[in-house]
Amino acid sequence: MQKRDWPRLEALRAYLTKQYHHHFPERQIYFRSRGVVRFVSLSPRFQSISLAVAFTVTCWVGIASATMIFGNQVIESKDRQIADLREIRGDLHKQLLTLQDDILNRTQTLQQRQEMIDGLLARSKDAMLGNLPSREMASRYPITLEKPGANESLPVGGPETADAPPSLVPRVGQTPDQRKRNNQRMPIVLRGERTSDAGDPLGSKLDELEGMQSVLIVRLDNQVRDTINRYEQALKIAGLSTDKVLASGPRRIAAGVGGPYLPMRFNTFDDESQTRALISLMQNVDRLSLIYKTLERAPLSLPVEEFYISSAFGGRTDPFNGAPAFHSGVDLGSQKEQSPIFSTAPGKVSFAGRDGAYGLMVEIDHGNGFITRYGHLSKIMVRQGQRVALREEVGVMGSSGRSTGIHLHYEVRFNGTPINPVKVFKAAQHVQAI
Repeated sequence: MQKRDWPRLEALRAYLTKQYHHHFPERQIYFRSRGVVRFVSLSPRFQSISLAVAFTVTCWVGIASATMIFGNQVIESKDRQIADLREIRGDLHKQLLTLQDDILNRTQTLQQRQEMIDGLLARSKDAMLGNLPSREMASRYPITLEKPGANESLPVGGPETADAPPSLVPRVGQTPDQRKRNNQRMPIVLRGERTSDAGDPLGSKLDELEGMQSVLIVRLDNQVRDTINRYEQALKIAGLSTDKVLASGPRRIAAGVGGPYLPMRFNTFDDESQTRALISLMQNVDRLSLIYKTLERAPLSLPVEEFYISSAFGGRTDPFNGAPAFHSGVDLGSQKEQSPIFSTAPGKVSFAGRDGAYGLMVEIDHGNGFITRYGHLSKIMVRQGQRVALREEVGVMGSSGRSTGIHLHYEVRFNGTPINPVKVFKAAQHVQAI
């Protein structure tokens, strides 16, 4: 600092000192007590220090108060944030539990529904594949014999022709390769493009599985419907009504059943049409099972290996008296001596012996209203009350009773009424094509 600046500093110091003494002059505080006056002198220094202390205390109190006020606000804000976070956490936890329950319920529903579909498929599998025991008859017995020459008489008879219809020639059965290809046509395995949602891959997968189940149900239902139509057509060919056949007791052949009635709770789809499709599938499988059980015991096989038709079913001229007569069966001739006669379906022998015009005759009750008769036998191989299996030998072709020669008089009766066995043979051929 240069000497020329000193006067200015002295002037500034003198000014500040003057102001200091102006604002903080020496003051006296007087006290009067009992006539005595006393006073206290307050020097400028004491006043300035007291003011500084008072100012400092005031600032500290203000700052502390402000800090406390704003601090409480911050704490309250943090508390609110924590409470919001806890609420959000609770909501997320509830959503997670809900999502877990939803996934678990959907998974269980898919599994239960799939088990139901698998059960329906297992029940209908044999019927849809046409695995009837009698379906093998055409492959085992592929051809009939030619009729005897014009100069030879046809062996006929009956319990009591116009031109007999052409010889029945069963078609050759399907080869194993053909059956394998037909079985492969069943739309059971589903393939499709797999899609997933990046936001909810699990939910998307469950939706995809549910969609595949819906497609499977519809396809299986269509397959079952088609099989029912084929079987009903076979019964129609045989001249039988499906409803009448079912009303004759396919339920009677089942084992004893019962128990309390508990309504079934469906694990339904969100789409009502899909639920209706599932119910339709269950009803159609039930109907298919009943029809299949009926056909399992229906006389669809052939009673003799090689044959020709010597006298047809229905009206004819009686071979003995030439009068019009009704032929309740069909006469099957054979050029093979001692031709064995087989049961055309499983059942119970209701008669075995000699019966008037039938000669030696075997009658088998197959259940569901079906009865078959095998007449003019030369030998009976079964006894009354015996249970016989499909294709079990029951006798030997002969010419006993009211007969003109060796042949088999074969009858098929439904609820006591004779039906045309040739139509039953054709119905059996139709079943083989399934």
